[in-house]
Amino acid sequence: MIKSEFYKELLKHKEIAESQFVLSLYKNPDLFFEYDLKSPDISNASWRLYYGILNDLLTRKRLKVVDMIAVEEYIQSKSDKLQEYYSANGGYDTISRGSQMIEDENVDVFYSEIQRYKILMKLVEKGYPIKNDWNKYSKMRLEDLSDYLEGQLSSIFLDADFGDEKVENIVSGIDEMIERADSGVDRGLPLASPLMNSVQNGMALGNITMLAANSGVGKTFLTLNQLLPTHIDLEEPLMIIANEEDKAKWQRDLLTWQINNLQEGVTFDKTRFSQGKFDKEEKAALAKASEWLKNKMDSGLIQFVNLNNFSMNKSIKLVKKYATGLGIKYFIIDTLKLDNDANANMSDNSWLLLQQNMVKLYNVVKPTNKNCHVWVTYQMSKNPKGKYLSQNDLGMSKNVADVVSSLILVRLISESEKGEGKGALKVKGMSGKRMTLNEDLDYFVVFWDKNRQGSTSEQVVLRVNRGRNTVKDIGKVRISPEYN
Repeated sequence: MIKSEFYKELLKHKEIAESQFVLSLYKNPDLFFEYDLKSPDISNASWRLYYGILNDLLTRKRLKVVDMIAVEEYIQSKSDKLQEYYSANGGYDTISRGSQMIEDENVDVFYSEIQRYKILMKLVEKGYPIKNDWNKYSKMRLEDLSDYLEGQLSSIFLDADFGDEKVENIVSGIDEMIERADSGVDRGLPLASPLMNSVQNGMALGNITMLAANSGVGKTFLTLNQLLPTHIDLEEPLMIIANEEDKAKWQRDLLTWQINNLQEGVTFDKTRFSQGKFDKEEKAALAKASEWLKNKMDSGLIQFVNLNNFSMNKSIKLVKKYATGLGIKYFIIDTLKLDNDANANMSDNSWLLLQQNMVKLYNVVKPTNKNCHVWVTYQMSKNPKGKYLSQNDLGMSKNVADVVSSLILVRLISESEKGEGKGALKVKGMSGKRMTLNEDLDYFVVFWDKNRQGSTSEQVVLRVNRGRNTVKDIGKVRISPEYN
Protein backbone atom coordinates (compact mmCIF):
# COMPACT_ATOMS: atom_id res chain seq x y z
CA MET A 1 0.00 0.00 0.00
CA ILE A 2 1.41 3.40 -1.02
CA LYS A 3 1.20 5.78 1.93
CA SER A 4 0.00 9.31 1.22
CA GLU A 5 1.87 12.36 2.43
CA PHE A 6 -0.95 12.99 4.89
CA TYR A 7 -0.60 9.44 6.28
CA LYS A 8 3.16 9.97 6.66
CA GLU A 9 2.49 13.18 8.56
CA LEU A 10 0.20 11.32 10.98
CA LEU A 11 2.89 8.66 11.41
CA LYS A 12 5.46 11.33 12.21
CA HIS A 13 3.26 12.74 14.99
CA LYS A 14 2.63 9.24 16.35
CA GLU A 15 6.36 8.48 16.50
CA ILE A 16 6.98 11.69 18.46
CA ALA A 17 4.35 10.58 21.01
CA GLU A 18 5.99 7.13 21.12
CA SER A 19 9.37 8.64 21.98
CA GLN A 20 7.83 10.79 24.72
CA PHE A 21 5.89 7.84 26.16
CA VAL A 22 8.81 5.39 26.20
CA LEU A 23 11.19 7.95 27.72
CA SER A 24 8.60 8.69 30.44
CA LEU A 25 8.53 4.99 31.35
CA TYR A 26 12.32 4.85 31.61
CA LYS A 27 12.26 7.95 33.80
CA ASN A 28 9.59 6.41 36.05
CA PRO A 29 9.32 2.61 35.56
CA ASP A 30 6.46 2.43 38.08
CA LEU A 31 4.25 3.85 35.33
CA PHE A 32 4.86 0.88 33.03
CA PHE A 33 2.12 -1.39 34.39
CA GLU A 34 -0.51 1.34 34.27
CA TYR A 35 -0.73 1.17 30.48
CA ASP A 36 -1.76 -1.67 28.21
CA LEU A 37 0.54 -1.17 25.23
CA LYS A 38 1.95 -3.97 23.10
CA SER A 39 5.24 -3.65 21.19
CA PRO A 40 3.49 -3.92 17.77
CA ASP A 41 1.50 -0.80 18.69
CA ILE A 42 4.74 1.20 18.43
CA SER A 43 5.44 2.17 14.82
CA ASN A 44 9.00 3.43 15.19
CA ALA A 45 11.45 0.51 15.21
CA SER A 46 13.94 2.29 17.49
CA TRP A 47 11.36 3.10 20.16
CA ARG A 48 9.88 -0.36 19.78
CA LEU A 49 13.34 -1.74 20.66
CA TYR A 50 13.67 0.46 23.75
CA TYR A 51 10.13 -0.42 24.84
CA GLY A 52 10.83 -4.14 24.38
CA ILE A 53 13.97 -3.88 26.53
CA LEU A 54 12.01 -2.19 29.32
CA ASN A 55 9.21 -4.73 29.03
CA ASP A 56 11.61 -7.67 29.47
CA LEU A 57 13.45 -6.06 32.39
CA LEU A 58 10.24 -5.29 34.29
CA THR A 59 8.04 -8.30 33.49
CA ARG A 60 10.50 -11.15 32.98
CA LYS A 61 13.41 -10.14 35.20
CA ARG A 62 11.05 -8.29 37.59
CA LEU A 63 13.52 -5.47 38.23
CA LYS A 64 12.36 -2.62 40.45
CA VAL A 65 14.96 -0.13 39.14
CA VAL A 66 16.06 0.18 35.52
CA ASP A 67 19.43 1.88 35.04
CA MET A 68 22.29 1.88 32.54
CA ILE A 69 23.92 -1.22 34.05
CA ALA A 70 20.70 -3.24 33.83
CA VAL A 71 20.05 -2.19 30.23
CA GLU A 72 23.64 -2.77 29.08
CA GLU A 73 23.77 -6.21 30.73
CA TYR A 74 20.53 -7.13 28.99
CA ILE A 75 21.83 -6.00 25.59
CA GLN A 76 25.08 -7.94 26.05
CA SER A 77 23.05 -11.14 26.40
CA LYS A 78 21.44 -10.62 22.99
CA SER A 79 22.58 -11.27 19.42
CA ASP A 80 25.33 -9.26 17.71
CA LYS A 81 22.77 -7.89 15.27
CA LEU A 82 20.57 -6.49 18.05
CA GLN A 83 23.62 -5.06 19.85
CA GLU A 84 24.66 -3.27 16.66
CA TYR A 85 21.15 -1.89 16.16
CA TYR A 86 21.07 -0.70 19.78
CA SER A 87 24.41 1.08 19.34
CA ALA A 88 23.33 2.59 16.02
CA ASN A 89 20.37 4.19 17.81
CA GLY A 90 22.57 5.85 20.40
CA GLY A 91 22.57 3.12 23.06
CA TYR A 92 21.71 4.14 26.61
CA ASP A 93 22.72 7.72 25.87
CA THR A 94 19.45 8.12 23.93
CA ILE A 95 17.52 7.17 27.08
CA SER A 96 19.67 9.26 29.41
CA ARG A 97 19.50 12.47 27.36
CA GLY A 98 15.89 12.03 26.33
CA SER A 99 14.64 11.36 29.86
CA GLN A 100 16.06 14.68 31.03
CA MET A 101 13.88 16.54 28.52
CA ILE A 102 10.64 14.71 29.37
CA GLU A 103 8.12 15.44 32.12
CA ASP A 104 6.73 12.02 33.07
CA GLU A 105 3.69 13.69 34.65
CA ASN A 106 2.42 14.04 31.07
CA VAL A 107 2.58 10.31 30.36
CA ASP A 108 -1.24 10.07 30.14
CA VAL A 109 -1.19 12.62 27.33
CA PHE A 110 1.61 10.81 25.47
CA TYR A 111 -0.21 7.48 25.73
CA SER A 112 -3.46 9.02 24.56
CA GLU A 113 -1.71 10.60 21.58
CA ILE A 114 -0.29 7.23 20.51
CA GLN A 115 -3.78 5.77 20.59
CA ARG A 116 -5.30 8.77 18.82
CA TYR A 117 -2.87 8.72 15.91
CA LYS A 118 -3.11 4.94 15.66
CA ILE A 119 -6.88 5.26 15.21
CA LEU A 120 -6.55 8.13 12.73
CA MET A 121 -4.04 6.16 10.64
CA LYS A 122 -6.33 3.13 10.60
CA LEU A 123 -9.23 5.31 9.51
CA VAL A 124 -7.13 6.70 6.65
CA GLU A 125 -6.17 3.15 5.65
CA LYS A 126 -9.87 2.24 5.55
CA GLY A 127 -10.60 5.16 3.25
CA TYR A 128 -12.21 7.56 5.74
CA PRO A 129 -11.82 11.18 4.52
CA ILE A 130 -9.93 12.33 7.62
CA LYS A 131 -7.80 14.79 5.63
CA ASN A 132 -10.87 16.60 4.31
CA ASP A 133 -12.02 17.43 7.87
CA TRP A 134 -8.56 17.59 9.46
CA ASN A 135 -9.22 21.01 10.95
CA LYS A 136 -11.98 19.37 13.01
CA TYR A 137 -10.28 16.04 13.77
CA SER A 138 -6.96 17.60 14.74
CA LYS A 139 -8.57 19.36 17.71
CA MET A 140 -10.26 16.23 19.08
CA ARG A 141 -8.85 14.27 21.99
CA LEU A 142 -9.02 10.47 21.85
CA GLU A 143 -12.27 10.40 23.86
CA ASP A 144 -13.82 13.13 21.68
CA LEU A 145 -12.80 11.28 18.54
CA SER A 146 -14.33 8.05 19.81
CA ASP A 147 -17.59 9.74 20.82
CA TYR A 148 -17.85 11.62 17.52
CA LEU A 149 -17.23 8.59 15.30
CA GLU A 150 -19.52 6.36 17.35
CA GLY A 151 -22.21 9.01 17.09
CA GLN A 152 -21.78 9.21 13.32
CA LEU A 153 -22.02 5.44 12.91
CA SER A 154 -24.92 5.14 15.34
CA SER A 155 -26.95 7.67 13.39
CA ILE A 156 -26.32 5.72 10.18
CA PHE A 157 -27.30 2.35 11.66
CA LEU A 158 -30.03 3.66 13.94
CA ASP A 159 -32.88 1.90 12.14
CA ALA A 160 -30.94 -1.14 10.96
CA ASP A 161 -31.83 -4.69 12.03
CA PHE A 162 -28.46 -6.34 12.66
CA GLY A 163 -29.48 -9.88 13.49
CA ASP A 164 -25.81 -10.77 14.04
CA GLU A 165 -26.07 -12.35 17.50
CA LYS A 166 -24.11 -15.58 17.68
CA VAL A 167 -26.46 -18.58 17.84
CA GLU A 168 -24.99 -21.68 19.49
CA ASN A 169 -26.11 -25.14 20.49
CA ILE A 170 -26.82 -24.76 24.20
CA VAL A 171 -25.08 -28.06 25.09
CA SER A 172 -21.86 -27.35 23.16
CA GLY A 173 -18.88 -27.28 25.56
CA ILE A 174 -20.94 -28.65 28.44
CA ASP A 175 -18.38 -31.36 29.36
CA GLU A 176 -15.57 -28.79 29.48
CA MET A 177 -17.74 -26.65 31.75
CA ILE A 178 -18.22 -29.62 34.12
CA GLU A 179 -14.48 -30.32 34.19
CA ARG A 180 -13.74 -26.68 34.95
CA ALA A 181 -16.25 -26.63 37.80
CA ASP A 182 -14.89 -29.92 39.17
CA SER A 183 -11.33 -28.58 39.22
CA GLY A 184 -12.42 -25.69 41.47
CA VAL A 185 -11.02 -23.04 39.13
CA ASP A 186 -14.22 -21.00 39.35
CA ARG A 187 -14.62 -21.33 43.12
CA GLY A 188 -12.26 -18.60 44.28
CA LEU A 189 -10.78 -18.25 47.76
CA PRO A 190 -12.98 -19.14 50.75
CA LEU A 191 -13.93 -16.77 53.53
CA ALA A 192 -12.38 -17.55 56.92
CA SER A 193 -15.81 -18.21 58.46
CA PRO A 194 -17.06 -21.65 57.31
CA LEU A 195 -20.61 -20.50 58.04
CA MET A 196 -20.33 -17.36 55.90
CA ASN A 197 -18.55 -19.31 53.19
CA SER A 198 -21.35 -21.90 53.11
CA VAL A 199 -23.63 -19.08 51.93
CA GLN A 200 -21.16 -17.01 49.89
CA ASN A 201 -19.40 -20.00 48.25
CA GLY A 202 -16.05 -18.28 47.93
CA MET A 203 -14.75 -15.17 46.23
CA ALA A 204 -14.83 -16.09 42.55
CA LEU A 205 -12.42 -14.34 40.22
CA GLY A 206 -13.91 -11.82 37.82
CA ASN A 207 -16.32 -10.51 40.45
CA ILE A 208 -16.83 -7.81 43.07
CA THR A 209 -18.04 -8.48 46.62
CA MET A 210 -19.44 -5.50 48.54
CA LEU A 211 -19.63 -5.45 52.34
CA ALA A 212 -21.89 -2.67 53.67
CA ALA A 213 -22.58 -1.57 57.23
CA ASN A 214 -23.26 1.59 59.21
CA SER A 215 -20.35 3.71 60.35
CA GLY A 216 -18.61 2.22 63.39
CA VAL A 217 -20.16 -1.25 63.10
CA GLY A 218 -16.97 -2.89 61.89
CA LYS A 219 -16.61 -3.12 58.11
CA THR A 220 -12.81 -3.14 58.27
CA PHE A 221 -12.89 -5.45 61.31
CA LEU A 222 -14.96 -8.09 59.51
CA THR A 223 -12.97 -7.67 56.28
CA LEU A 224 -9.69 -8.32 58.06
CA ASN A 225 -11.07 -11.32 59.93
CA GLN A 226 -12.58 -12.92 56.82
CA LEU A 227 -9.91 -12.28 54.19
CA LEU A 228 -6.44 -11.97 55.72
CA PRO A 229 -6.38 -15.37 57.51
CA THR A 230 -7.23 -17.09 54.21
CA HIS A 231 -4.59 -15.20 52.25
CA ILE A 232 -1.93 -15.89 54.87
CA ASP A 233 -2.85 -19.57 55.18
CA LEU A 234 -2.99 -20.21 51.42
CA GLU A 235 -0.13 -17.80 50.61
CA GLU A 236 -2.30 -16.01 48.06
CA PRO A 237 -1.11 -12.43 47.33
CA LEU A 238 -3.45 -9.58 48.27
CA MET A 239 -3.42 -5.81 47.85
CA ILE A 240 -5.22 -3.50 50.29
CA ILE A 241 -6.23 -0.10 48.88
CA ALA A 242 -7.23 1.97 51.92
CA ASN A 243 -8.40 5.54 52.28
CA GLU A 244 -9.67 5.74 55.86
CA GLU A 245 -7.36 3.56 57.96
CA ASP A 246 -3.58 4.00 57.71
CA LYS A 247 -0.99 1.21 57.71
CA ALA A 248 -0.37 1.48 61.46
CA LYS A 249 -4.07 0.84 62.15
CA TRP A 250 -4.01 -2.31 59.98
CA GLN A 251 -0.79 -3.42 61.69
CA ARG A 252 -2.39 -3.02 65.12
CA ASP A 253 -5.41 -5.02 63.99
CA LEU A 254 -3.22 -7.77 62.54
CA LEU A 255 -1.19 -8.09 65.74
CA THR A 256 -4.37 -8.18 67.83
CA TRP A 257 -5.87 -10.83 65.54
CA GLN A 258 -2.75 -13.01 65.72
CA ILE A 259 -2.53 -12.89 69.52
CA ASN A 260 -6.19 -13.68 70.23
CA ASN A 261 -6.66 -16.28 67.50
CA LEU A 262 -3.33 -18.10 67.38
CA GLN A 263 -1.67 -17.76 70.80
CA GLU A 264 -3.05 -20.07 73.47
CA GLY A 265 -3.84 -18.71 76.91
CA VAL A 266 -3.23 -15.08 75.91
CA THR A 267 -5.68 -12.21 75.43
CA PHE A 268 -4.96 -8.72 74.18
CA ASP A 269 -7.32 -5.80 73.55
CA LYS A 270 -6.32 -3.37 70.81
CA THR A 271 -7.20 -0.40 73.02
CA ARG A 272 -3.87 -1.14 74.72
CA PHE A 273 -2.12 0.40 71.72
CA SER A 274 -3.66 3.75 72.66
CA GLN A 275 -2.81 3.36 76.35
CA GLY A 276 0.79 2.16 75.96
CA LYS A 277 3.14 0.99 78.76
CA PHE A 278 2.84 -2.71 77.90
CA ASP A 279 3.53 -5.20 80.67
CA LYS A 280 5.94 -8.13 80.31
CA GLU A 281 3.29 -10.58 79.08
CA GLU A 282 1.94 -8.11 76.51
CA LYS A 283 5.41 -7.36 75.15
CA ALA A 284 6.10 -11.08 74.78
CA ALA A 285 2.79 -11.66 72.99
CA LEU A 286 3.35 -8.70 70.66
CA ALA A 287 6.91 -9.82 69.86
CA LYS A 288 5.68 -13.33 69.08
CA ALA A 289 2.88 -11.97 66.88
CA SER A 290 5.24 -9.62 65.07
CA GLU A 291 7.70 -12.42 64.35
CA TRP A 292 4.92 -14.71 63.10
CA LEU A 293 3.51 -12.05 60.76
CA LYS A 294 6.93 -11.14 59.38
CA ASN A 295 7.74 -14.79 58.71
CA LYS A 296 4.45 -15.21 56.88
CA MET A 297 4.42 -11.95 54.94
CA ASP A 298 7.97 -10.61 54.56
CA SER A 299 8.00 -11.72 50.92
CA GLY A 300 5.39 -9.07 50.12
CA LEU A 301 2.42 -11.42 50.37
CA ILE A 302 0.13 -8.54 51.34
CA GLN A 303 0.68 -5.14 49.74
CA PHE A 304 -0.79 -1.97 51.25
CA VAL A 305 -1.40 1.51 49.91
CA ASN A 306 -3.21 4.37 51.63
CA LEU A 307 -4.72 6.86 49.18
CA ASN A 308 -4.43 10.39 50.52
CA ASN A 309 -7.23 11.42 48.17
CA PHE A 310 -9.53 8.65 47.05
CA SER A 311 -10.40 8.34 43.38
CA MET A 312 -11.64 5.34 41.46
CA ASN A 313 -9.18 6.06 38.65
CA LYS A 314 -6.27 5.71 41.10
CA SER A 315 -7.73 2.47 42.44
CA ILE A 316 -8.23 1.06 38.95
CA LYS A 317 -4.66 1.95 37.97
CA LEU A 318 -3.38 0.08 41.02
CA VAL A 319 -5.51 -2.97 40.20
CA LYS A 320 -4.30 -2.98 36.60
CA LYS A 321 -0.66 -2.43 37.58
CA TYR A 322 -0.44 -5.14 40.23
CA ALA A 323 -2.67 -7.63 38.42
CA THR A 324 -0.45 -7.34 35.35
CA GLY A 325 2.97 -6.85 36.92
CA LEU A 326 2.83 -9.03 40.03
CA GLY A 327 -0.04 -11.34 39.16
CA ILE A 328 -2.12 -10.29 42.19
CA LYS A 329 -5.68 -11.56 41.80
CA TYR A 330 -7.33 -10.32 45.01
CA PHE A 331 -7.83 -6.71 46.11
CA ILE A 332 -9.57 -4.85 48.95
CA ILE A 333 -10.90 -1.30 48.56
CA ASP A 334 -11.63 0.06 52.04
CA THR A 335 -13.76 2.23 51.85
CA LEU A 336 -15.55 3.02 48.56
CA LYS A 337 -16.69 6.63 48.46
CA LEU A 338 -17.16 9.56 46.11
CA ASP A 339 -13.96 10.72 44.45
CA ASN A 340 -12.26 13.42 46.52
CA ASP A 341 -11.42 15.26 43.32
CA ALA A 342 -14.98 15.16 41.99
CA ASN A 343 -15.81 18.46 43.73
CA ALA A 344 -19.40 17.31 43.87
CA ASN A 345 -22.09 17.87 46.47
CA MET A 346 -24.21 14.94 47.60
CA SER A 347 -26.70 14.97 44.76
CA ASP A 348 -28.31 12.69 42.23
CA ASN A 349 -25.42 13.43 39.86
CA SER A 350 -22.78 12.50 42.44
CA TRP A 351 -24.45 9.14 43.09
CA LEU A 352 -24.58 8.57 39.34
CA LEU A 353 -20.83 9.21 39.21
CA LEU A 354 -20.29 6.66 41.97
CA GLN A 355 -22.39 4.13 40.09
CA GLN A 356 -20.40 4.79 36.90
CA ASN A 357 -17.16 4.31 38.84
CA MET A 358 -18.33 0.87 39.96
CA VAL A 359 -19.06 -0.03 36.34
CA LYS A 360 -15.53 1.09 35.42
CA LEU A 361 -14.10 -1.08 38.19
CA TYR A 362 -16.10 -4.10 37.10
CA ASN A 363 -14.97 -3.66 33.50
CA VAL A 364 -11.38 -4.06 34.73
CA VAL A 365 -11.89 -7.06 37.04
CA LYS A 366 -14.32 -9.06 34.88
CA PRO A 367 -13.25 -12.46 33.47
CA THR A 368 -12.56 -11.12 29.99
CA ASN A 369 -10.17 -8.46 31.33
CA LYS A 370 -7.91 -8.85 34.41
CA ASN A 371 -10.06 -11.63 35.93
CA CYS A 372 -9.50 -10.70 39.57
CA HIS A 373 -11.66 -10.29 42.66
CA VAL A 374 -12.22 -7.01 44.49
CA TRP A 375 -13.72 -6.83 47.99
CA VAL A 376 -15.25 -3.38 48.51
CA THR A 377 -16.46 -1.95 51.82
CA TYR A 378 -19.20 0.65 51.75
CA GLN A 379 -21.15 2.71 54.29
CA MET A 380 -24.92 2.23 54.48
CA SER A 381 -27.37 5.09 54.82
CA LYS A 382 -27.64 6.40 58.37
CA ASN A 383 -31.27 5.40 58.85
CA PRO A 384 -31.99 1.76 57.90
CA LYS A 385 -35.73 1.23 57.46
CA GLY A 386 -35.85 -1.88 59.64
CA LYS A 387 -33.89 -4.78 61.06
CA TYR A 388 -33.96 -6.63 57.75
CA LEU A 389 -31.19 -5.24 55.56
CA SER A 390 -31.28 -5.03 51.77
CA GLN A 391 -29.84 -3.05 48.89
CA ASN A 392 -32.41 -0.33 49.66
CA ASP A 393 -30.47 0.44 52.85
CA LEU A 394 -27.66 1.85 50.71
CA GLY A 395 -29.96 4.86 50.30
CA MET A 396 -29.68 7.11 47.26
CA SER A 397 -26.57 5.23 46.21
CA LYS A 398 -28.19 1.78 46.10
CA ASN A 399 -27.40 1.37 42.40
CA VAL A 400 -23.66 1.20 43.16
CA ALA A 401 -24.29 -2.47 43.94
CA ASP A 402 -25.75 -3.25 40.51
CA VAL A 403 -22.49 -4.75 39.20
CA VAL A 404 -21.42 -6.67 42.31
CA SER A 405 -21.78 -10.44 42.43
CA SER A 406 -22.37 -10.49 46.20
CA LEU A 407 -23.84 -7.77 48.39
CA ILE A 408 -23.26 -8.47 52.09
CA LEU A 409 -24.95 -6.23 54.68
CA VAL A 410 -24.08 -6.38 58.37
CA ARG A 411 -25.55 -4.99 61.59
CA LEU A 412 -25.16 -5.58 65.30
CA ILE A 413 -27.83 -7.71 66.94
CA SER A 414 -29.86 -5.56 69.33
CA GLU A 415 -30.41 -6.36 73.01
CA SER A 416 -34.08 -7.23 72.38
CA GLU A 417 -33.00 -9.92 69.90
CA LYS A 418 -30.90 -11.76 72.51
CA GLY A 419 -32.02 -14.02 75.35
CA GLU A 420 -35.46 -15.65 75.51
CA GLY A 421 -37.75 -12.62 75.11
CA LYS A 422 -40.51 -12.06 72.59
CA GLY A 423 -38.22 -10.41 70.05
CA ALA A 424 -35.37 -12.91 70.44
CA LEU A 425 -33.99 -14.31 67.21
CA LYS A 426 -34.57 -17.99 66.50
CA VAL A 427 -31.00 -19.00 65.72
CA LYS A 428 -30.27 -22.52 64.52
CA GLY A 429 -26.85 -23.46 65.87
CA MET A 430 -24.12 -25.47 64.20
CA SER A 431 -25.61 -28.67 65.63
CA GLY A 432 -29.03 -27.86 64.17
CA LYS A 433 -30.59 -27.02 67.55
CA ARG A 434 -32.00 -23.63 68.50
CA MET A 435 -29.57 -21.39 70.39
CA THR A 436 -30.10 -18.58 72.84
CA LEU A 437 -27.87 -15.56 72.33
CA ASN A 438 -26.00 -14.41 75.43
CA GLU A 439 -27.13 -10.94 76.45
CA ASP A 440 -23.60 -10.04 77.61
CA LEU A 441 -21.94 -10.70 74.25
CA ASP A 442 -21.91 -8.93 70.89
CA TYR A 443 -23.18 -10.52 67.69
CA PHE A 444 -23.35 -9.65 64.02
CA VAL A 445 -26.18 -10.74 61.77
CA VAL A 446 -25.00 -10.99 58.16
CA PHE A 447 -27.41 -10.59 55.23
CA TRP A 448 -26.93 -11.36 51.54
CA ASP A 449 -29.10 -9.29 49.20
CA LYS A 450 -27.26 -10.44 46.08
CA ASN A 451 -25.33 -13.68 45.85
CA ARG A 452 -24.63 -15.08 42.41
CA GLN A 453 -22.90 -18.15 43.83
CA GLY A 454 -25.33 -18.95 46.62
CA SER A 455 -28.63 -18.18 48.31
CA THR A 456 -30.01 -15.06 50.00
CA SER A 457 -32.78 -16.64 52.07
CA GLU A 458 -30.78 -17.22 55.27
CA GLN A 459 -28.68 -14.95 57.45
CA VAL A 460 -25.57 -15.85 59.42
CA VAL A 461 -25.04 -15.01 63.09
CA LEU A 462 -21.47 -14.40 64.30
CA ARG A 463 -20.22 -13.78 67.83
CA VAL A 464 -17.75 -10.92 67.66
CA ASN A 465 -15.27 -9.20 69.91
CA ARG A 466 -14.16 -6.09 68.08
CA GLY A 467 -11.63 -5.20 70.75
CA ARG A 468 -9.84 -8.54 70.40
CA ASN A 469 -10.50 -9.12 66.68
CA THR A 470 -12.21 -12.46 67.14
CA VAL A 471 -15.12 -13.90 65.18
CA LYS A 472 -16.93 -17.16 65.96
CA ASP A 473 -19.61 -18.90 63.89
CA ILE A 474 -22.86 -19.28 65.87
CA GLY A 475 -25.59 -20.33 63.45
CA LYS A 476 -28.15 -19.31 60.87
CA VAL A 477 -31.44 -17.47 61.12
CA ARG A 478 -34.28 -16.53 58.80
CA ILE A 479 -35.33 -12.91 59.19
CA SER A 480 -38.39 -11.75 57.29
CA PRO A 481 -38.25 -8.51 55.26
CA GLU A 482 -41.29 -7.42 57.29
CA TYR A 483 -39.36 -7.84 60.57
CA ASN A 484 -38.85 -4.56 62.40
